[in-house]
Amino acid sequence: MNLLTHLLPTAEHLQLQSYELDPEQRQVRVFIESVQTTVRCPVCHQAARRVHSSYERTLADLPWADYQIILQLTVGKFFCDQAQCHRKIFTERIAGVMAPWARRTQRLAAQLTEIGLRAGGEGGAKLSKTLHCAVSQNTLLSFIDRQPMPAVSTPRALGVDDFAFRRGQRYGTILVDLDTHRPIELLPDREAKTLAQWLKDHPGVEVLSRDRSKTYKQGMTQGAPEATQVADRFHLLKNLAEVLERILAMHTQQLKAVETAQLPVGDAILIAPVAPRPNPAQARAKRRRKRRLANYEQVHELRRQGWEILEIARQLGMGKRTVYRYLSHSQFPEWQPHPSRGRSQSSQLDGYKPYVLEQWNGKQQNTKLLFEAIQHQGYRGSYQTVARYTHRLRQAQRQYRVQLGVQPQLPIRDLQQPPLTARRATWIVMRRADQRTEVERALITDLTTQHPDLAAAIELTQSFTKLVRERLPQQLDTWLEQALNSSMVLFQRFAQGLKEDYAAVKASLTTSISNGPVEGQVNRLKLLKRQMYGRASFDLLNRRFILTG
Repeated sequence: MNLLTHLLPTAEHLQLQSYELDPEQRQVRVFIESVQTTVRCPVCHQAARRVHSSYERTLADLPWADYQIILQLTVGKFFCDQAQCHRKIFTERIAGVMAPWARRTQRLAAQLTEIGLRAGGEGGAKLSKTLHCAVSQNTLLSFIDRQPMPAVSTPRALGVDDFAFRRGQRYGTILVDLDTHRPIELLPDREAKTLAQWLKDHPGVEVLSRDRSKTYKQGMTQGAPEATQVADRFHLLKNLAEVLERILAMHTQQLKAVETAQLPVGDAILIAPVAPRPNPAQARAKRRRKRRLANYEQVHELRRQGWEILEIARQLGMGKRTVYRYLSHSQFPEWQPHPSRGRSQSSQLDGYKPYVLEQWNGKQQNTKLLFEAIQHQGYRGSYQTVARYTHRLRQAQRQYRVQLGVQPQLPIRDLQQPPLTARRATWIVMRRADQRTEVERALITDLTTQHPDLAAAIELTQSFTKLVRERLPQQLDTWLEQALNSSMVLFQRFAQGLKEDYAAVKASLTTSISNGPVEGQVNRLKLLKRQMYGRASFDLLNRRFILTG
């Protein structure tokens, strides 16, 4: 009994009488009564001591292990002896234990509220059942709805970004305090006037961080003209990468030529690549390319005839952004697959291939011994995978012997690399110099020496990347002048955009402010939004996001 007393919501105002254990229902019914002799009237707040009667309340409490707890609580009714009070008889309140008319203790309600905030309605209902305090999803949502929202305090540094309610159709705005990394509020759209009004209602923001959105720039200028706007460095480099990728996409033949020239000739035996399996997707890709090429040619032809952008988009049934992109390319822009797509699936053997090749070139060509050796190093794949790889090694040596008629003495190399697409070349150029491999450094050297038209683009990209990463604001004006005077229209447009947003770009190079915390909160918001499957209201999303931040 002494142990049960310590498990009660409070031992100060409650006294344990007895309990009943029901092993079949996994339930414990605890009988307790209030020991308060003086209580306060809920209307006039005056002390009352005269007891009218008593009654029982049944409350659900936090489970003990896997047992549900039911509190059978005896509380009193009291007379209010204040003549001015219109409440003559009132029921006893026990602070910190239960709310008026509640059927659950406050600590159980707090736990259910936290479950609802973290897991949502449907997920929270399933979790509450596992935790032996089962409630419906509507009950959990009602707990969330009753939670007061924290007061909005004006931050010193505010980060702003957009998020999608439904991608491509409807967007909202997220506001984050960059000093505490905590969310402040969600706005129902991403209009400039909405952000401007919020800033006017919360004066005092000193620093505003954003991406390069013109809409947010306009809203910040209208709502907080005295604040310092900072362009996010990540988005500056992202925009730069898009420019370089579009330029490289116009030179796919040069990229293939440089990639082919990198293959060693005569100093090693190359492993024959694995023959690709017939893939119906390749035929579909060819048909899609043919259709895109026809659209590209029609766009240019209609433009030469004097058609407006919107007229071309309506005629061909495409978005105006696609029309702009086609018109900005003098040659058909080939589709650039994502680096993670289009490759053969990785194998558990990939990390051990360098060791296998080293042993093979050292005349250790017994497959079983090689398999046992890499098993000791942590390989968990099958023997058949190793056998297939060593078969390819023997096949490469056999083909070399048949072609030359001599016993092969050259080492074998496995140079299977992802294709040098415009996207991969872009990230090789923008990667830090100390993180590039020898092959990547050689690729950049060949691109700059063999193709002067790409050398200027690579030089501008690397110099801008350096001044952003190392924060060299004194070099920004020089770079802008070089880009504006270059022969590349895409770099001219990029530099002109930076010049129009000069103050924010310059501030990004002189301050440590970053929109990184905002991007992290956007990812958390995506998780919450997916938990709610798009069926919940904006108010519920806002509450869950702010209260769990």
